[in-house]
Amino acid sequence: MKFSLKSGIRVIGVILGAALLSLSGSVIAAESAADASTGSMRNSATPALVVVVSIDQFRKDRLQEPVKAGLKTLTAAGRVFVDSVLDHGISNTCPGHAVILTGAQPARAGVAGNNFVDREHWRSSYCAESQQDEDTVFGSGKRRSPALLATDTLGDWMKAQNPASKVYSVAGKDRAAIMMGGQHPDGALWYNPDTASFTSSGYYMNALPEYVEALNRSEFSKVPATWQHPVGRYRPDDYEGESTDYKRVSGHPLHDDDAEEMGNQIHASPYVDDLTMLLARQVIDKESLGQDEVPDLLAIGLSANDIVGHMYGPFSSEAEATVQNIDRLLGDLLSYLDQKVGEGRYTLVLTADHGVADLPEWRNEQKASQCPDPSGRFNVVSTLISLYWDVYLKATFPLDLPTDLVAFSGSQIYINHDYVAAHELDITEVEHTLVNILESQAIVKKAWLIPELMAADTETARLLRNSWVEGRGGDIIIETHPDCILRPSSTGTTHGSHYLYDRDIPVIFYGAGVVPGNKQGPARSVDIGPTLAALLNVPMPEVRDGKALDLVGPAGSAEDVVEPDNE
Repeated sequence: MKFSLKSGIRVIGVILGAALLSLSGSVIAAESAADASTGSMRNSATPALVVVVSIDQFRKDRLQEPVKAGLKTLTAAGRVFVDSVLDHGISNTCPGHAVILTGAQPARAGVAGNNFVDREHWRSSYCAESQQDEDTVFGSGKRRSPALLATDTLGDWMKAQNPASKVYSVAGKDRAAIMMGGQHPDGALWYNPDTASFTSSGYYMNALPEYVEALNRSEFSKVPATWQHPVGRYRPDDYEGESTDYKRVSGHPLHDDDAEEMGNQIHASPYVDDLTMLLARQVIDKESLGQDEVPDLLAIGLSANDIVGHMYGPFSSEAEATVQNIDRLLGDLLSYLDQKVGEGRYTLVLTADHGVADLPEWRNEQKASQCPDPSGRFNVVSTLISLYWDVYLKATFPLDLPTDLVAFSGSQIYINHDYVAAHELDITEVEHTLVNILESQAIVKKAWLIPELMAADTETARLLRNSWVEGRGGDIIIETHPDCILRPSSTGTTHGSHYLYDRDIPVIFYGAGVVPGNKQGPARSVDIGPTLAALLNVPMPEVRDGKALDLVGPAGSAEDVVEPDNE
């Protein structure tokens, strides 16, 4: 595939290896101290391989679990940005993965959420869907590609600079692999719960590599019949509010006769992470990543923590067992990279796409909930019915359905402006009707109209603006009270808000070009792509929202962000 860069682009960041670098006729300088014993060093190591690991729904406080393998190594020997956060307000998987390697907020990346309403066709659209038949997923009728990602990623920048760079992504979810893989990776692979196997689409390749087919044939049959785990440290295994879909105690079923149900059960267990990491190692080996002086990129998305977290909550026995398994997997990965690529020849980044709210029942037991509704859950579906009935009586009665006028996607509400115009409705009256209905719900703190959101000078408004996408965003965004969650089920928990528990994610760099230490000061997941671009001396082609973080300066300094000079 062809790649292009705008000429004359300059990027300044943590430039490695030399004090002066010329890009497009411009001189770019960056310095770092020389004495490693004082916590800094001249950063001259360009990694042969960059590995970015995103743990779905991994709240930063999970690092405080009693870990002894990979997570312990990364926190002890990596550069830990202790104040790191997600910097947008609609904290879902697709936008959370999109920001990591694009350096762009969701508003710029075009990712309004996991789903959004396609206004032209008035239907729900998935963030990683494609309309092209050639992008059909192997073994499925679905179509997947980065067509809706409005920008490029680190992997694209690397290949634009040197087409010999290899770029791959592997994940437990298609949207994680697709968003981190970017526009033109050499391959993107993901787990398909419908078939209990790893797959890709015709956008990336003509057929699955044989090593992927072999893994699908041999490894899934080794998954045990049940997932067994110990009782956790925080509460009983059988706890009110946890999902009963696959039992809420140890011995969760993994092998049903129905292939699709089996695929979902594996997805809701640590075994999907085991298989994802096994495939990632296969990609490193079979595609010879990190084996020469041209830097390569591998993005890995571990998804079990999210599915488990939704069902049982972050302090459940299941969540604890999942974190312990991730710790083991990361330790094994680091050992494998040391052996296969070489110690000091790779850089690994650990982060997450978002956090999660505590289980409402757990929050109530701790007497910490700020939600005015004791249930803690806002059933959007039941409210939708009430809202539709009200809209029907006031605006669409008697000939049309209220769904022709109003649609939901996550925390965003969409108004069909074509319908409003065709029926000569008053748009202001429609908006205010919807706002009044929503704000009458105890769990809803505010229903934001977009013009009001754009004019507001508050941190909440700034975060939500970073998530709102022109042409794909809703007309109204729901802001709940703290600890109130938008969830149709009467069990489990979720994420999606602007509150810190949904945005408190880790950002840790480890390996080549990185001086260890705890680093204070602003750091965001949107800064990861620009930081790695600076580490690799790769120019970014456009103005981005992210900034290059300091990987070598003294830890503890507030001056930890180097502004990129984009043109």
